[in-house]
Amino acid sequence: MPLDITLYGIQMPTLLPIFIIVAILQIAIDGIITDTGIYRHVWHPGLFKMALFVCFFTLACLTIYH
Repeated sequence: MPLDITLYGIQMPTLLPIFIIVAILQIAIDGIITDTGIYRHVWHPGLFKMALFVCFFTLACLTIYH
C-alpha cells in the first residue's frame, strides 16, 4: 500500500484515514460497552478505552501494511 493517499488534491499519510475510521469505531464500541455495563467491572475506564483504541489501531495498521 502506498505511504501517501491523495484525496481531492490533498496529500495525506495513509495512517490518517485509518486513525479516523478506528476513532469512529471506538466511539461506537464505547457506546455498546457503556450500555452493557462492562465499565463497572473495569478498574480504570479511561485506561481501558485507550488500550482498546491502541489495539484496534494497531490491528488495522498491521492488516493494511502486512
